[in-house]
Amino acid sequence: MTPPVAQSDAHAVPARVCTACPMLCDDMLADAEVPANACEWGREAFRAELAAAATPGPEAWIDGIPSGIAAAVDGAVVRLTSARRVLVTGLAAATMEAIAVTCDVAELLAAAVDSGHPDGSRATGPTIARAGEITASWDELRDRADLVIFWFCDPSRSHPRFLERHLPRGRPFRSIWVGSADVAAPIPACHRITVPREAATEAARVVHAMLAGHGLRDADPLIGACRAITAVIRKATCVAIVTVLDDQIGIDAWSLVHLVRTIAHERPAFQIPLGAGIAAGGPNAAGAAAISSWRYGAAAAIARADRGGGRFRPAESDALRLIERGEVDCLLALGRLPAPMEAALAAAGIDSVRLMTDGAVPFRAASGIQIACSSRQFGERGTMLREDGRTILLDAAPAIPISSGRPGAAALLRVLRERIEQQLLAAADGETSP
Repeated sequence: MTPPVAQSDAHAVPARVCTACPMLCDDMLADAEVPANACEWGREAFRAELAAAATPGPEAWIDGIPSGIAAAVDGAVVRLTSARRVLVTGLAAATMEAIAVTCDVAELLAAAVDSGHPDGSRATGPTIARAGEITASWDELRDRADLVIFWFCDPSRSHPRFLERHLPRGRPFRSIWVGSADVAAPIPACHRITVPREAATEAARVVHAMLAGHGLRDADPLIGACRAITAVIRKATCVAIVTVLDDQIGIDAWSLVHLVRTIAHERPAFQIPLGAGIAAGGPNAAGAAAISSWRYGAAAAIARADRGGGRFRPAESDALRLIERGEVDCLLALGRLPAPMEAALAAAGIDSVRLMTDGAVPFRAASGIQIACSSRQFGERGTMLREDGRTILLDAAPAIPISSGRPGAAALLRVLRERIEQQLLAAADGETSP
């Protein structure tokens, strides 16, 4: 990890938002090839965008042939409007503004939309509505908690700078780690309490019962560990439980909600539910899920984009399954996709329109259209949503001189939306004319 620069140097270089992952750290100092206050992921993304800017390639590719943006947009309009069924995905790679316009395009085309949120690939979807969930921002963890419980998670693996930036500072605090014996605790100072991963739900329920004063059998195999957890909680004045829950049914999440609510009856308590982090498919996974939920009633796996009532079909209309079943013949994506999806696309031979939102030079492919957009890091202005719900503003003014001349993703999508709308209206007029 690169150490922070001295305070005197911080005034010379404005801090920037790092868009390498959903942490969206807002203190990166990017005045050199190795930026300060950036993790390994951030430094690698920074170097990649610098290299792309230094060696500009074609504005676009059409079926493996270099092209200008105008011709690529023309081709994208034709392919998208003539497709039988379009899939829109890769939304986590873009700003909120670009995602909103992409959803406009999806609605014009009656396309399927998948943001990549885990609820979309679970057959049960969001099985249990977590009504009454008590959560807090990452900054509240840093500023308020005096007990931090890591519940079967290690943020250092999924959220590179979370522990560095959001653990309590300048005051004493305790931390305990609840998890399997064969997994390392996230920080050395953690007090370890060993509980098997398969017993996570039961452990939360037992601690909940202890705090509520219910009687329990001493023969319960979890009784010792749960008594230790309960004792530490009762000594705290403000409790934060950090979680990265990935259960396929939702019972783990449900049990944690009830545990936190029980603690909160006696002392301030909240849950910090971390998302997928570096595995989320882009820096704005939370923003993509939020816009999809607002417009279609669910975070992902929307069978048909319709503001009047999008159809949510988990584990049926998620992007990977639609591609594998051959139910789409054209794809609109913002940036590169997860490796399994790229492999499925290649195997199915599905046509695609890609907007490269990370400043990278479009990759040459035998089929499909790729259009270069300005870099998120250096050329795109807009907003993103951090996983804890905090809005992060991106400033288009670069910290170092970069001049690519590429359009922003949101601006390019607005042109695409207008052109598609014109094409569809012209086609409708042609069908109704005598």
